[in-house]
Amino acid sequence: MKRMKAAVVITLLAGSSVGFLPRQTASDRPITDLVPADNLVVYVAKPYVGVIATSQSADSDDSAEHPPLSISTVLAFLNASGLIPDEGQVFADIAGALPLLGQFEHALILLDASSRVVRQPNREGEDEAHISLRLKHLQAAVVLRTQDRSRVVLEQLSRIVSRYTNEKIAELTTQKVVGYDFQRLADERLPGWAVWEWGRLGDFFVISFGKDAFEKIAETYAGRTPALSKDAWFRAATAKTNGDVAIAQWFLGFARLQRRLGEVAKVRSQRVIAALGANDMTNDLWTIGMEGRALSWYRCFRRNGEDIVHRYSDPMRYEPRHLGIVPTQARHFAVINVPTRWLVDNLPRAWLAAQSQRNVHKWQQIWQSLEENTGIDLGGNLINHLGEHLILFDFPPHPLDIPFALTIAIEIDDQRPVKNAVDALLSAWGKYLDERAERSGTKLARVKVKHHKADDIWYLQAGILGPALKVTRRYVVISWSPQALRDALQSIEPLNPAEGAPKPVHPSE
Repeated sequence: MKRMKAAVVITLLAGSSVGFLPRQTASDRPITDLVPADNLVVYVAKPYVGVIATSQSADSDDSAEHPPLSISTVLAFLNASGLIPDEGQVFADIAGALPLLGQFEHALILLDASSRVVRQPNREGEDEAHISLRLKHLQAAVVLRTQDRSRVVLEQLSRIVSRYTNEKIAELTTQKVVGYDFQRLADERLPGWAVWEWGRLGDFFVISFGKDAFEKIAETYAGRTPALSKDAWFRAATAKTNGDVAIAQWFLGFARLQRRLGEVAKVRSQRVIAALGANDMTNDLWTIGMEGRALSWYRCFRRNGEDIVHRYSDPMRYEPRHLGIVPTQARHFAVINVPTRWLVDNLPRAWLAAQSQRNVHKWQQIWQSLEENTGIDLGGNLINHLGEHLILFDFPPHPLDIPFALTIAIEIDDQRPVKNAVDALLSAWGKYLDERAERSGTKLARVKVKHHKADDIWYLQAGILGPALKVTRRYVVISWSPQALRDALQSIEPLNPAEGAPKPVHPSE
């Protein structure tokens, strides 16, 4: 087909994909009606702006006094001012898309994934050829309940497409499935299956990656293939985890994940599943709900034919010592009782289990060298001093209402060894990222680790300032930017220790 200017076509077709299926009941349909029941992983959440609105006073006129900022306006200003260098452009574009998740109910879906084996000649000192895995095929999608506001999404698509491709290397075509028009963008620099597709399905807007991913969503919406909303186990697990008040859920189909990923990498996938403690687990559902200002946190998973339910956050059992660090201005908060030590120890193990033997050996050498050079038992100094509680709250509020731009405080019992381990790890990570970027000549997606010694705050810089961390007397505190962390620390780490912590908030307030 004829090549066309992508940005122009996206704008022109903003309202054309109306389709022919009945739309009169579309707004009443759950978003999981568009999620295929055989998905691998899915995350579903309500619009963050709507959640905030329902929890604020009905007579509040804050929105009138403080109209919402436009991420497009902010990024355009930063670009024009030269405040976003080349190395931060990719991250700035990702940040530009995040507010869409705050405005609309959404589902992020991993539909399918497969890999292929690549054998490389052995290097000097290696007995066997190096075997690694490469992505063979991927299908993923984002579903947004935009109703009549899809132009906001299309404008964001237009900016991204025009920045990273053009009519010389890309082809944009209009396709049709179950009576709905959608667009497909193919870039000659990518393999044939790696296409972007997008379009409207009733009151929903779908952006997908991977050939035929949009078709899967559309056929599920049309009822031609089973939807997650109709799946018996998902419905039962949702009921067991207070899904009727859920503001966010994520589901993992472990059985399908292991089957798909294990077709060419059975041993490696089994190692990952074991590191996650998911042996014999088939399905796993996590649910976040809202009880007043407090957030509830449930989990239901199926193992060996039995459903097991855990509640990790019970507002009626929050301890005053943890509630005392929650700022009174926080709109939502939670005290979560989780096996923090297990998470910090096993998640990296799972990541390492997914690597090739060559990479495993490389990281083992890096870790051993780091411990020898610092004289610190990094694992023991960090993991052994983590507590069982994690406190999170949405203060300070993000100016663009990006969902889950939170402050997180992880309980510790001894500041000194944790600080020594964190300083050594982040310093080494920063050095590694700098050296890797120099070797590869990376500019568009370069990450730097920075340390502000005046107040002992570590943070990431990816063109724009990113998450920040500090080890305090009782907590490792993480927030969405260095200044956000400083604001949050005023309630966590009083300037005068004799002042103590603020009066605890109450979940029902």
